[in-house]
Amino acid sequence: MALSRRGFLGAAALSGGAAVLPAELLARVPAPPPAADLQDWESVRGLFDLSPDYVHASLFLLSSHARPVRDAVEKHRKRLDGNPADAVDQGAFGPPEGNLTLRAVEAVARYIGASADEVTLTNSTTHALAVAYQGLPLGPGDEILTSEHDHFVHHEAIRLVTERTGATARRVRLFNPHDASPATADGLVRTLRESLSPATRVLGVTWVHSSSGLKMPLRALAAALRQENEKRAPAQRWSIAGSPAPRTSATARRTACPARASRRAPTAS
Repeated sequence: MALSRRGFLGAAALSGGAAVLPAELLARVPAPPPAADLQDWESVRGLFDLSPDYVHASLFLLSSHARPVRDAVEKHRKRLDGNPADAVDQGAFGPPEGNLTLRAVEAVARYIGASADEVTLTNSTTHALAVAYQGLPLGPGDEILTSEHDHFVHHEAIRLVTERTGATARRVRLFNPHDASPATADGLVRTLRESLSPATRVLGVTWVHSSSGLKMPLRALAAALRQENEKRAPAQRWSIAGSPAPRTSATARRTACPARASRRAPTAS
């Protein structure tokens, strides 16, 4: 198509304006906020848009997203809206660099000190407990030891697997109900270690107790119980369910619920 002198000048003016316009618009866009100092509570609190009119103490509702999470959600939402088929295909089944499932598994593994093939993503803690316990090779004469402070879903998962396999279950008290303040890491490890019986094959523990906020010293516990395992014949060794420490038998496997895998709380000291 022939371009007149008038048309050429008009096109040049438009292209020149387009070149200038982004800079003008960018000048009006606020600079991204600096990275939060995760060692400073006020800095961490500033990542959330929670209303300051309330004390948000509930642990059983949907979570407010921190700014980095909101940004990631928005990024993937736009990708999903732009090309749903490609977003799902690449995110779930694509090569490792773009596979969101594999990247999530690797991130969880780094956080808990495991390898990626030891992590299973589930849709909830209930699902994770079912996967973990129903996969254990238990039978009559075997015992599962847990605490009386664990969530009822944990207790139910244990009950169901004992009904199916013929194994037994036992609970031990670690501290007075709903008051974990006197608990110490050494005391928790000692109580559980002393509660083992010759029949114990599995120790079921919760990393962070929802009823008290106590964070169990899992690494110290795994190290102590590994010493107990060394005293047993291979067929009599126990497994620790849920530990982020190196596994102590071939039957131990970690499961992680994405919504809770990164949850933190003060460790007993």
